[in-house]
Amino acid sequence: MSLIASVISGITIVVVSIAKSELDQTYLWKIGFLLVFLSYAVCLALFIIRGYYMWCMTGDPASHIGWIKETINIGHVPTSIMYPITHIYLSELVFFTGLDLVVLHKIVPFIFGLLCILFMYVLAKASFSNYGDALLVGIISCCLTFGWYLNLTPNALSNMLIPFALFLIVKFLQKGEGTWAIPLSAIIILYPVFHVLPAIILGLSLLTLWIPAKLPEAFQNLREKKVYILKYNGEDLRLMVPFLLLLSWFIFWISSFQVFGHTIKDIYYTVALEEKETKGAALLDQISYAQGYGYSVIEQALKVYGAQIVLILLSLLALLLLWREFTTSDHNKFLFSFYGPFFAILFMMSIFFIFNLSFSPFRFIIYISMLGTLFAAYFLGYFLIDRRSKNNSLLQNISLKVSCVTVVITLLFLASMLSLYPSPYNLGTNYHTTQSEVMGMTFFYGHRDVNVPVTGITVAPGRFSHAFLTPKEQSVQRLPMYLEERAAPWHFGYDKYYTLSALYTDEIDMIITQRDRLLYVDVFPVMAKFRFTKQDFERLDSDINFLYSNGGFDLRKVTTVI
Repeated sequence: MSLIASVISGITIVVVSIAKSELDQTYLWKIGFLLVFLSYAVCLALFIIRGYYMWCMTGDPASHIGWIKETINIGHVPTSIMYPITHIYLSELVFFTGLDLVVLHKIVPFIFGLLCILFMYVLAKASFSNYGDALLVGIISCCLTFGWYLNLTPNALSNMLIPFALFLIVKFLQKGEGTWAIPLSAIIILYPVFHVLPAIILGLSLLTLWIPAKLPEAFQNLREKKVYILKYNGEDLRLMVPFLLLLSWFIFWISSFQVFGHTIKDIYYTVALEEKETKGAALLDQISYAQGYGYSVIEQALKVYGAQIVLILLSLLALLLLWREFTTSDHNKFLFSFYGPFFAILFMMSIFFIFNLSFSPFRFIIYISMLGTLFAAYFLGYFLIDRRSKNNSLLQNISLKVSCVTVVITLLFLASMLSLYPSPYNLGTNYHTTQSEVMGMTFFYGHRDVNVPVTGITVAPGRFSHAFLTPKEQSVQRLPMYLEERAAPWHFGYDKYYTLSALYTDEIDMIITQRDRLLYVDVFPVMAKFRFTKQDFERLDSDINFLYSNGGFDLRKVTTVI
């Protein structure tokens, strides 16, 4: 409640100062901005403040921690890693600070999340002609709408750096000097080695930024039926050199890895031969599956992507204003230019649904949110300070304008805050990896018979092994990343057999965590009768004896019925 109250107070103070054009006369707005920023920081750090031991060791962060450890031990990044920047710099941080990776893997994403606000602000200052709009960008950026904050992964960290890369592009276009060409070249060389997806977004930005500014001229030439539609000059082609640099380096780098060939084959098999299910078809199957069990897909989509939908709608409204302003006075040219990458990303995201690539097209939502934040800030700022509607007393009411803008930004914050962490609200399982799970998996690796398979519900033995075992030890363990084909049967088979042992012809190890016991109580209670009930776990406790238990991690040996 204190966070929400602080955010509302801070937003109101800043919006009032902008509406009254008092940014130069008073420093009260700085206090308001600080309130919002601190609330944003507390939300990002909440899992650290609450003492979570580790974060998401059942996902990608576990593998990246393992590669960082390997980099430290062998003195170079494993040659199979296509995006080694994160592992290089985290290894250096370990050497320089002496901090353990258990600490760093939580702190580093938090720091990048804080820096992202600074990057969004400097990007807005370079793009906007109005300082109040740039301040609104900073406020809206604190509304947690970007959605990639907490995981230690190259994709998440590189996403937070994208506004800085866009800032360098804008300054390079504005100044056209070598002082900005050098850092822009550095960021271009960095990104394909940092992560592929933001590198693609950077390339799209370089390729499409010039298009919106040329559209009014193109439409005019079409109306006048001129032979040529567009005329180019040196300034229009200024971004072609950095684009070609990025393209050549990008192709050279990713073609050095096997995943490049696999991606090309997946595209060919999906589109030409139709041998693989597309992402769009998989999404429709998932929607149908959820609806079959009574879940509202529309409600869930609004919970997860409601803030992003609002930003897109505000961006479309801002387009009408920016088009009129740009065609009449040539103001906010660089802000208007960002509609090029904005629509290009939306188009590419829709196109990727017809492929079956290794990533979800929804990964591009964060870039839409970042650009949408710029447009939404412009629209709200225009709404606040527009004085041209003198005949409309309602639109001249500053109190009403301040209330409307405050409500919109507050709703963005509330909608995103509720979806920041996986929870029953957004049908997500907590990414908290407890110390008892780590201790239990360490015991399991040290005492298991490597020839005996393992089963469970949500445990990811292969992911854990990346974080806590050396590559040689991993090869000895021979554990799958996830238990997709070896997962425990629904109700542990008690709906058909009197004992779990009757299901198996050979002995098997079973891992049950506290997360498994709560999954169908807190997150999916509707699914409990179809999958696992509280009574199933009680029956399991009396059916199969423990090999090891520490309160949050249980290891059992399931033997066959003789």
